[in-house]
Amino acid sequence: MPRAFVDAPLFPGARVTLTGEDGHHFSRVLRARPGEELALASGGRAHLAEVVAVDARRGWVEVVVGALLPSSEPRRPVYLVQGLAKGDKIEAVIQHNTEAGAAGFAVLAAARSVVRMDGRRAEERLVRWRRIAREAASQAQRDAIPEVAYASGVDEVMRWLEARSVRRVFLLDEQEVARGLRQALEDPAAGGGDGPIAIAIGPEGGWDDAERAGFMAHGAAPVTLGRRILRTETAGLAALAAILYHDGEFRR
Repeated sequence: MPRAFVDAPLFPGARVTLTGEDGHHFSRVLRARPGEELALASGGRAHLAEVVAVDARRGWVEVVVGALLPSSEPRRPVYLVQGLAKGDKIEAVIQHNTEAGAAGFAVLAAARSVVRMDGRRAEERLVRWRRIAREAASQAQRDAIPEVAYASGVDEVMRWLEARSVRRVFLLDEQEVARGLRQALEDPAAGGGDGPIAIAIGPEGGWDDAERAGFMAHGAAPVTLGRRILRTETAGLAALAAILYHDGEFRR
């Protein structure tokens, strides 16, 4: 079912007009007609909606909001801290992990990141990354668009995570003596219960000593994904899938 994200509060009987890119997409690309259904998401929940009017020339669609739909979001939010990588790797990370269910991303300009971005370029990249997250969330029938932030240091990232009630951070780093991710998730002494989790993945060259020390000073636990070494753009997705499987998210 086609899906759009809106900022307005949703409740049965409310009328919402889709304009801009969404209005163009539904009126001209999908050629929506009165009586057809779509999903509207706002505030992390989605409602069924029925098209009641279309103006393809002006590019808008009016809908009436219906019943609340079952949630498609993971019960436990999982955030990714991703070391800034070269090329289009960050775009792939955001797209694929959004589809899988990540709650948000903090892209960290790590010491060993090949790419360097000044303030203006970082803002331009953020606009593109957030657009990719929105499109991937719509494609995956998500109820919420993952947040995307850019950070210049470990302390900044940890403040961002703390503001989202993240109490458990797993540091993927093969240079540290690490437990398996499964063992770390099942450790009752680790605290955090079923609360939000974050996974920190280094850039192509990995984390440097200062970054490792910084994460671990904030309580991050080093973990491993096994005997194989994964690329920076695939390690986060593997860890996210393992956590979601552990939480039972792959059951219907």
